[in-house]
Amino acid sequence: KPYRSFYLPTNPRDDSPEVLQGIYFYTRMPLKKIALIANTAWNLWNFRRSLIEALSAQGHELICVAPEDGYENRLQEIRGVRFIPLRHLSRKSLSITGNFHTFTELRQILRREQPHLAVFYTIKPNIYGAVAARQSGVPAIATIEGLGYAAMASPVLRQFIFFLYRFALKDAARVVFLNSDDRQIFLDRRVVKPDKTLIIRGTGIDTAYFSPDNKPDATGPVFIFIGRLLSDKGVREFVRAAQQVKRIAPQTQFRLLGSTDAGNPASIGEEELKQWIDEKAIEYMGQTDDVRPFIADADIIVLPSYREGMPRVLLEGMAMGKAVITTQSAGCRETVEEGRNGFIVPSENADALAGAMLRYLALSPEQQRAMGSHSRHKAEQEFGNAVILPQYLRLFDGVLQGSNKER
Repeated sequence: KPYRSFYLPTNPRDDSPEVLQGIYFYTRMPLKKIALIANTAWNLWNFRRSLIEALSAQGHELICVAPEDGYENRLQEIRGVRFIPLRHLSRKSLSITGNFHTFTELRQILRREQPHLAVFYTIKPNIYGAVAARQSGVPAIATIEGLGYAAMASPVLRQFIFFLYRFALKDAARVVFLNSDDRQIFLDRRVVKPDKTLIIRGTGIDTAYFSPDNKPDATGPVFIFIGRLLSDKGVREFVRAAQQVKRIAPQTQFRLLGSTDAGNPASIGEEELKQWIDEKAIEYMGQTDDVRPFIADADIIVLPSYREGMPRVLLEGMAMGKAVITTQSAGCRETVEEGRNGFIVPSENADALAGAMLRYLALSPEQQRAMGSHSRHKAEQEFGNAVILPQYLRLFDGVLQGSNKER
């Protein structure tokens, strides 16, 4: 048959017999060995799980490659997945020796395993992995999910990072971007050729797993920030805006959910976080593996980030029927239709953020519910697995067919 079909449940993590709905995909892709490589096993588990499950459902042999952090055990519970640890990759180290060891380790793995396709995520795997794939004769797909260091680095370091990207990606089969702004920056800097690039808006949201859940009526208005507590995520602007709004609407609650990122220069320090807690500016909820109860218990999701690829936390909140407030920066503004499912504010502007929060509080309960309903609709129509996963599968299919012809 020219096409082969397979069935992916919309909530593959729920084995209850009443879960019957799912998605049928059709593909020409023959069964292959595919390597997915990232800077943490958590990244693969949290952001690529639906894609991995879709590939597993097709019967492919999957190799997940990343440093061990506890999530490798969960990955290996998925049928057809084998995990290979990366011993030398450090997300934060700029050591020349350490990065050389990362490159040689990736090259050794690819030469030993000889996958039919290697898919890279995050900056170091994208750069060192793409070069290692070229030297190993393995077709590579690089996924640029935000500019990372390059967005906030000094001009000299930024120029060096783009030089590395240019060298690494010159022979990549395809380069995936999550938004048009990042793609345009790479094109303007002549890092990649236009015909090698494409835009896929996110990694896919399981809209059955992230589904609307009623907020308890007993709580007052709740705004929540979910993410790593980094300055470039806009966490300080969130706290300053909370302080302003509390002076006008003292019953409003503001919550932070996420961890600090030790060693990251943008991380909020423990003392500063403690000060916010002591001043009762926010409630700190710690960190969690399951954000759904926290989203369900909130009215609106706030992410005042300076720049994103495609902010998954907003998409998860939208899928659960929550309005959102975010910035007009790259990656963020794509999630909001102004006034319909949320508000867009300038980045690094706590006053504007507070104003958007007050605008939301001034809405009637019916208007607030309508915003949440539109968020859910937008998540299903634009960012759900049924929309996003087939785009990745067609991409993989095209690269694999192209590499077969070359061979």
